[in-house]
Amino acid sequence: MTGYRLSRFGRIWHEGHEPFAHLQTDNVIVVSAGGNILWTCSPESIQQFSKRSHDFVKPVEMMGMLNLYGPTITATEGEESRTYRKIAAPSFNDRTHRSAWTESLKRSLSLLQRWESMNAPIERLDTHVARLTLQVISFVCFDRSVDLPSATALETNLSKSHKMTYSEAISSMVENISTLFIVPPPVLRFSPFSAHKEAIASYTVWQKYMEEMRDQTSASFRLNGSRNDLSLLESFVQAGQPPTADSKSPPISPAAVLGNIFVFVMAGYETSANTLTYAMTLLACHPHLRKDMQADLDRILSDRPSSMWSCEADFPKLLNGYVGAVINETLRLYSVLPFIPKCTKEKPQTFISGGREYIVPPDTLILMDTSAVHRNPKYWPEVTPKGNDGPPFPVSSFDPARWLGKSDGVSAFNPVVGSYVPFSDGPRSCMGKRFAQAKLCAVLAAIYKEHSIELDVKDGERSYEERWQEARERAEKELSSGVEFLMSLKMKGKVPLRLVPRSK
Repeated sequence: MTGYRLSRFGRIWHEGHEPFAHLQTDNVIVVSAGGNILWTCSPESIQQFSKRSHDFVKPVEMMGMLNLYGPTITATEGEESRTYRKIAAPSFNDRTHRSAWTESLKRSLSLLQRWESMNAPIERLDTHVARLTLQVISFVCFDRSVDLPSATALETNLSKSHKMTYSEAISSMVENISTLFIVPPPVLRFSPFSAHKEAIASYTVWQKYMEEMRDQTSASFRLNGSRNDLSLLESFVQAGQPPTADSKSPPISPAAVLGNIFVFVMAGYETSANTLTYAMTLLACHPHLRKDMQADLDRILSDRPSSMWSCEADFPKLLNGYVGAVINETLRLYSVLPFIPKCTKEKPQTFISGGREYIVPPDTLILMDTSAVHRNPKYWPEVTPKGNDGPPFPVSSFDPARWLGKSDGVSAFNPVVGSYVPFSDGPRSCMGKRFAQAKLCAVLAAIYKEHSIELDVKDGERSYEERWQEARERAEKELSSGVEFLMSLKMKGKVPLRLVPRSK
């Protein structure tokens, strides 16, 4: 039965730590005719699987579905993957983080204005924040000097050469990603089914946008030459330019340029949007925690306008304060991926867990279960479910204060190494971690400094407390059983929310 529970990939997040608790072990190997799968929620094991990158590699055949447009940093191994990482890494620097901070503040204030003008509930928070995070990564990582079609007016401008706007194309890609993973594009082009037609349309239009960005950047290089401080887009386009006498390495393929543009856009906007959606909805379910965060915002930012907030001075304080605690706790409960895959190659490998040595057979898939290790009672307090909260009980577990130092001098919580891995770990950990943190801190600070996001409580004859509790129970359901895993953890349904001016 435990093997069956661990075989339902789409439900792994919901299982939490229960399959491991049932077997009273942190390492479980599931053996079948289709191959062996080693599941682990042991921090000690996770550290070894993450850091020994030559012994435990990425399962490129499994992850190859991400190579929709060409090879990517995520779904390649060895020298090829290292090449893409060397290209991308210099773009994630202090200048980029400052730009992410500034643009996130700007876009958040615009979003606030839009919400204020709506005078209606926010029915789909995820749609609003996804648009914001797409605007930020498009501006910061794809360079303001490049004419991104519709990037500055994502909802209204439609290029004559495209059937969808920039945002519509990537949003439709996300909605149809399962179809694109399963059915090859050449098959989709001749399919009579409407879902297939929609999927191939978004795939084709988004490819055209990426090709335009690539070609315009390449033309800029020919006209103006290159420079040292390159954006992410410029870095990959430059790496794909024809070799010169001064070239230190051969160019990457045109497909690799497009493939990596695609995967960085997806990683930079979809995942941040999901994290913001969960954080804001959890805070709406816990008004007292939201007020604690706002009190800390007042302490750090005082009465200064957002134009005077500094990435250098204020971002570190926010990250080490209650805003950072909210982000950490949200990512603990809703990791970007419910598991991180690795595998052994043609040779067996060993690892140590609990003082014992174990042998992992050749060609074994290894899945580091983030949902389980982030709830492993050896390292995290067990939760008592409340209300309508379902497995793995995220609303009942939400406790940002665990990450903060106490007034009695107790230092801030520092999780056991390997027990908290929302950005993975080891030499292949997420290089965009600081970028994401700057963006998330800026958005939460901009929205909550002068406003609150509250549950939308419907009018009725019952008391306000009863109606609020009903709204919370609906939210609890969506935050637990309403979560699904496709490319990331995402809420299927909606939790109506409302923007309220803050009364300090």
